Amino acid sequence: MKTTRFACAGLFALGLASAAAPAQARDLMVVGFGGGFQDNARKHLFQGYATEKGVKVADDVYNGEMAKIYSMVKSNDVTYDVIMVEAPELARGCEDGVFEKLDWSVIDQKKFIPGGTTACGAGAVGWGVSLFYDQARNPTGPANYAELWDVQKFPGKRSLRSGAKMTLEIALIADGVPAADVYKVLATPDGQKRAFAKLDQIKPHVVWWKSGTQPLQLVGSGEAAYAVGYVGRTIRANEGGAKYPVQWNTLLFSFDYWTVVRNSPNKAEGMKLISYMTDEKPLTNLAQDWAVSPANAAVANNPEIIKKNPGMVANHAKEGLFINTEFWVEHGEDLEARFNAWLAK
Repeated sequence: MKTTRFACAGLFALGLASAAAPAQARDLMVVGFGGGFQDNARKHLFQGYATEKGVKVADDVYNGEMAKIYSMVKSNDVTYDVIMVEAPELARGCEDGVFEKLDWSVIDQKKFIPGGTTACGAGAVGWGVSLFYDQARNPTGPANYAELWDVQKFPGKRSLRSGAKMTLEIALIADGVPAADVYKVLATPDGQKRAFAKLDQIKPHVVWWKSGTQPLQLVGSGEAAYAVGYVGRTIRANEGGAKYPVQWNTLLFSFDYWTVVRNSPNKAEGMKLISYMTDEKPLTNLAQDWAVSPANAAVANNPEIIKKNPGMVANHAKEGLFINTEFWVEHGEDLEARFNAWLAK
């Protein structure tokens, strides 16, 4: 990690210590990434807790914009209490002091799968992206990332995430780097150059997406012939009648975490909410309505839930690439800036 970055983080933490006392408590606000998961989490997790505990709970959606969270904490104007974050952002935010350390006397740390907790985060659900296409429009499509780059054999637009994370890994895999070696290669200047050079080859054929709903919309409308999108959403579309084969051999996956924003006026209640949302009963109920890959060990290993939710990413871990949290904590800022500059050319 960069020394300058965390030197600044130390000054930031000092600023937190001298901040004014938190404002008066308000309704508990939980924030996630939206979509079908949040619609169902609202029913089973957020409002389930509200009903059981007699606490008013509201929810909101964000796109993971951490600058907003940092600004809230620095100004001591915290309007989010519990938020869902991706693993690299959780690690950075925890070290920078924008997230609270979780209270393990309230949250049972033993109920999680291995790696399901960190100092500031409790595992929520696993997620992943994979290659898919609409068989109603294209009876055959690319079966791997190397073929996704073959615009002669598979003509048409491709849709990839507008960001370095996941996109650079995919580029190296398409260029023949074994999944086990991706982060070793990507950590080197030559490896980064190689990834961007590979993206240069396909750039004119790409429609870039930012939100998780876009890949399905782009493929469904025919604007893109093939896309890399979130497997949970793809599977849900198939349950609704779509024909979008999930290429599990192209899976990249990770876990999202629940955390409490520093200086939240509802800190104590937020800890209790996280405890509830990661318990076996509400997650089992959620799994009846939405395909989840929970970090709660009892639910993750429940044979009935595994059978009902074949899209649980943990069941396909051997086929995919786990997104390396430590790599993106160390290199994420530089690579995201470089990607944005490359995209703007």
